[in-house]
Amino acid sequence: MKKISLFTDAFLIFTLALLFSLVSCVENSLPAKMTIDTEKDRAAYGNEIKITPMNDSVTVTKNEITFAPEHEGEIYYISGYFKGQLISKTKNTVLRFDNAYIEYDRGKAAVKCSAKTEISAAPNSVNYIVSRGRSFSKNAALQGKRGITLGGSGSLYIVGGVCHGLEADDVKIKGSGNFYIQGESKGSAISCGSLEVDPDKSFNCYLINSKNGIKAEGTIKIASGNFYLYNNKTALRTEISKKTSAKARAIMLSGGIFHTFENQRLYITNDGAYNGAGATFIED
Repeated sequence: MKKISLFTDAFLIFTLALLFSLVSCVENSLPAKMTIDTEKDRAAYGNEIKITPMNDSVTVTKNEITFAPEHEGEIYYISGYFKGQLISKTKNTVLRFDNAYIEYDRGKAAVKCSAKTEISAAPNSVNYIVSRGRSFSKNAALQGKRGITLGGSGSLYIVGGVCHGLEADDVKIKGSGNFYIQGESKGSAISCGSLEVDPDKSFNCYLINSKNGIKAEGTIKIASGNFYLYNNKTALRTEISKKTSAKARAIMLSGGIFHTFENQRLYITNDGAYNGAGATFIED
């Protein structure tokens, strides 16, 4: 009887060890829920903001910095910390963040663009655009009345604590940087009229912890890039056309790599308006 007991105990220990090993393997194969800690590195950015060039086209008040160059294509280099709102007013202005931390806690956008603007992350830089606070509007951390382009080779965290992460009429993504974008459970990481990514782009774009990863009123056209769609209710979504609407609404993925994890739905769009034949999907 003693030998049988020892054998049974050893078998039980072996079984439990094997089960624990299998569970550990499964857990280690899954990505942890990605969260953005906006306070972790806040102190590293100091308490002052530096803008180059600093000339008559830049107006500074206590809570606002406005960029209104006379000509298109002006590039401003921004570093350091500012608590308030950056406003871009001239078409094709480039705001190049070089280790900058911009936050606004009054329920509005931390960066607001009334004209087409490029938001660029300088090489080897880590940057934050953060909004929080109470609001009766569905505001975003980065808000564009016209078009917003994300570019550069650094890292950019866009965190919308009011509703959306990024909101603009038209959104384009280029460059080779890392873009982390998060909205709220009632908003989207990216909310736009349309989103387009051209071929041969090599960025990483993380769209996380939101009601929608990308929500477009019109079309989502992606031909390249690496997308990580984690913990969203719907990963990719367009509005659904009404019978009286002639506006095209579709999701067209002719390229790109899409990592998905714990999204309730991959996509919502018009019947027959989804084509993902050119994309690569990886379930993380």
